[in-house]
Amino acid sequence: MPLRQPDLSVIIPVLNEHGNIAELVEQLLDQRNITLEIIFVDGGSHDGSNEQCCELTERHPDRINCLQTEAGRALQMNLGAQYARAEELLFLHADTRIRDNTLLQRALSFMNQQRGQYPGKAVAGHFAPRFLRSQAGHDAGYYFYQAKTHLNRPDTINGDQGFLLSRDMFRALGPFDESLPYMEDARLAGKIFAHGRWIPLPGVIYPSARRFESEGLKQRQILNAFLCTFQHIGLHDFFRQAGEAYRAQDSTTALQLKPFLKLIHPLMMHHGFTTACRRWYQTGSYIADNAWQLAFAADCKQARRAAKDPGNCGTKRLDFYDRWLAGVVTSAPCRALTGMLTMIWFYSLYLTEK
Repeated sequence: MPLRQPDLSVIIPVLNEHGNIAELVEQLLDQRNITLEIIFVDGGSHDGSNEQCCELTERHPDRINCLQTEAGRALQMNLGAQYARAEELLFLHADTRIRDNTLLQRALSFMNQQRGQYPGKAVAGHFAPRFLRSQAGHDAGYYFYQAKTHLNRPDTINGDQGFLLSRDMFRALGPFDESLPYMEDARLAGKIFAHGRWIPLPGVIYPSARRFESEGLKQRQILNAFLCTFQHIGLHDFFRQAGEAYRAQDSTTALQLKPFLKLIHPLMMHHGFTTACRRWYQTGSYIADNAWQLAFAADCKQARRAAKDPGNCGTKRLDFYDRWLAGVVTSAPCRALTGMLTMIWFYSLYLTEK
């Protein structure tokens, strides 16, 4: 008897996720009113994750598939998409939790409704995240990060939120870029912003905050700012070389920024002073384009005081910024000034960071 065509293929890249897989599978198999195919793609785990996925496949051969390839999230997700049987794909992190057993059915139904409202437009969806934390502190930072994902603006959507899109859309705008070791989710998100439409899906998912907690929220946010900026200005050599800076660090201690700072300085100066000035101007331009986040952070501060959910934050100050200030902040003189101030901040950090 042929297997029933699944409504949705959930593709999960795995690398040493033994402690996360079983609970996620249980929650996915508990989803109601939808037929799921779960595809794990192991990238060379050494903690028994692959064996665990294979055991789950043996127990649920009609629901779970386990694949193997080299490490690399883009490579792993692309392989999973090749083997997916459903016409709809959901890319999900292994440390995600789902607490609503109707979440995926409602998400898929909402996607189909939205496609009807935007005929001829490629539509992709993402969930709002609520981070699962094991440590107290940094409440304002987490609140802001979670709240801005509801805005559906460029540079607010990443893999923590899950990517839901059709197979045809993935073929047209994908696959995930395997040429660089980081930011594969941001690059695909950017393509969808340029050629399609992102929509926030109903409900929330619960990714782990373990990376922020182990590396330090402030340090991780600074590194993420570097990653986003260099992705935007095309400084791709940073991504090719950043792996060495990562490997030099102890995974149990806070993220050390100094190795990355030492890498950035020669890359900015590599082709001489004129090129460095241009790159700092481009950096300033990118930061100026994202200055709206300061106004939204003020909205978040007020919303936290009122104990509002991050999805109901309000945008009073952001709306004021967009209407009256954005044009000034993103003007050429302000872009240049922002680039200069960013350069001063960078070298101050470079000289003081241990």
